[in-house]
Amino acid sequence: MLKHYLEEMFEPTLLYGLSLSVIGVAAAAHYGYFSASLGALAIAGTVLAQISVNVISDYFDYSSGLDLELGLNRKSSLAGGSTLIAKGLIKPRPALALGLLAFVSAAAIGTYLVMLRIQLLPILLIAALSILLYSKYVKRIPYLSEPLCTLNYALMVIGAFIVVAGAQYLSYGVVLMAVSAGILLGGDALYINEVPDSRLDRKYGVKHSVAMLRTARKIAIYYIAMQSAAYFLLVLGVLGGMLPALSLLCLVTFISTPYIFSGLYRSDSKRYGIYLLMHTVSSIIFAILLCAALLWSTVII
Repeated sequence: MLKHYLEEMFEPTLLYGLSLSVIGVAAAAHYGYFSASLGALAIAGTVLAQISVNVISDYFDYSSGLDLELGLNRKSSLAGGSTLIAKGLIKPRPALALGLLAFVSAAAIGTYLVMLRIQLLPILLIAALSILLYSKYVKRIPYLSEPLCTLNYALMVIGAFIVVAGAQYLSYGVVLMAVSAGILLGGDALYINEVPDSRLDRKYGVKHSVAMLRTARKIAIYYIAMQSAAYFLLVLGVLGGMLPALSLLCLVTFISTPYIFSGLYRSDSKRYGIYLLMHTVSSIIFAILLCAALLWSTVII
């Protein structure tokens, strides 16, 4: 029983939030500011916030009946969200309590950090509202899920940076890398996770971009457009002298994008599991290479 609750909490997608907060800490170190204790708090708060939104979302998906069908029809275990509640492996109310506990814990860390850095308050308010409203309301507003996810994930980078370095050192370069990483590890990661379940999502009133676009051609074009935007922002930061030149190493991860695009374009559902895995791996490598570039460079942007 405990094993299944741990599975519910520690989904593979937690790597996204972890990676983004580490990027923010690495960016602060690039500017010459580092605090192990503040960095650890920023990372812990980010991970707890992501646990809360994942678990609360799974609870509401179960309550709506969506996860009951997903458990029977899902072909890939890599798709976003779990069906542990629907399968009876964990109980609904304890799962919701677990999600709320993670939320309260993240809020406690956030409150302490706001006392140190008052500029964090808007970021934490956006995060809190997103967590509480996403499952029941945001997912039912057309095309809002991915942009809001991108915003929140970009704010993970910016928030971690502010925690360690302070808002006065926030630069255009940090914002550009935050949005770039937020698209890859946030909005587009959510987007491609939505593809396998989009028909059932639509049936239950979920109106994320995949459900609204419907056709394989439009779904594929949206994906490659967002991917291209993420890499363009990174290149723009380097060419503008706002990011270290070594950041261009991250471009190597773009190699998976055309392959995933072609599969989405052909609606090759048999290989969705591979596309999900490829996007996850390339995004995490992107984050690792970006952190390495920031830490390697000793020149303040």
